[in-house]
Parts: sequence; C-alpha cells; structure tokens
Amino acid sequence: MTDRPFVTDDDEDRPVCGICPSKRLPRDQFVIYDRPTREAPFNPDDGFRYASADGIPVCVHPHKIGCDPDRIAPAPQPLDVPAPTPRRKRWWTFGLGR
Repeated sequence: MTDRPFVTDDDEDRPVCGICPSKRLPRDQFVIYDRPTREAPFNPDDGFRYASADGIPVCVHPHKIGCDPDRIAPAPQPLDVPAPTPRRKRWWTFGLGR
C-alpha cells in the first residue's frame, strides 16, 4: 500500500474535480460511484463526499479519473410534485359582445 495520491498534479490528462478524493488518497482508500447520489452526500464540515453507509470518501465522476465505478448509484427518486390546485372560474368577462 502506498500513501501516494491516485491522481497527482503531474496527471494533466485527468481533469478531476478540486474536491475529488483521488487528489489526496491512494486508490484503495476511496470508492467510485457512477454518478452523484444521495448515498454520497457532501459533508458540510469539510466539503468532501462520503458514503453515508460506511463513511468512506467518494468520487462521483469515474470518467474524469479513468476508472470503472465500484458502486452503482440507485435510480433517482421521483419528485413529489403536488397536484395543481383547480382554478376558479372568473366572475367577470371581457365584455367582447357588448
């Protein structure tokens, strides 16, 4: 096991995000999701993403670091959109026929 980060400043062909754990950790110390997910929220204390189940640092852009994802994010939950309220009929008219 090495303490060298997976992506270094010398890796110009990997345009990773500034908060990506690959810039500060070796590959065996973080997981990769296939996309952003609620299972890997931002931690407001330090601004990094962590897997909510086990607290492991998370990368959510596998295409940027050139690796296959370790975990597949669940399908997005549908938005809970309330039904539109029925519109009331106007009590006045434009008076086009007068």
